[in-house]
Amino acid sequence: MAGRVTLGPLEGDRMAGDAAREVNVALDDMKFSAAHFVAFKGFREPLHGHNYSVGVRAGGPIIQADGYLADFGDLKKVARKACRALNQRTLVPMKSDVLQIRRLEANGGQLEISCEGGAVMVLPEQDCAMLP
Repeated sequence: MAGRVTLGPLEGDRMAGDAAREVNVALDDMKFSAAHFVAFKGFREPLHGHNYSVGVRAGGPIIQADGYLADFGDLKKVARKACRALNQRTLVPMKSDVLQIRRLEANGGQLEISCEGGAVMVLPEQDCAMLP
């Protein structure tokens, strides 16, 4: 599997006299596709999608007894789980100050998203990833 895993000093960061270290993990299977739209006061773009590639960067001053900063397997497992949860979903910003979002219980659970200007989207809740 192609990708990149690196370990090195965390640039410009020193803690308690010890150099902080960082690990970066980015692999070809750490990706997802999702739909979204940007909305702010006076503007809403059309619903559209992207393909996202995910990389994980973790840092800290402590190296474990085995010589590693973190277990690469654990980092990859968490990133892949997040990718699976977001893949083929519509990303919904639940704390948006310009959207009114309510859950409709009819038909197995729907999200009704009302936008400025009167646009309304109704999506199956199971097809959405509710983000802060």
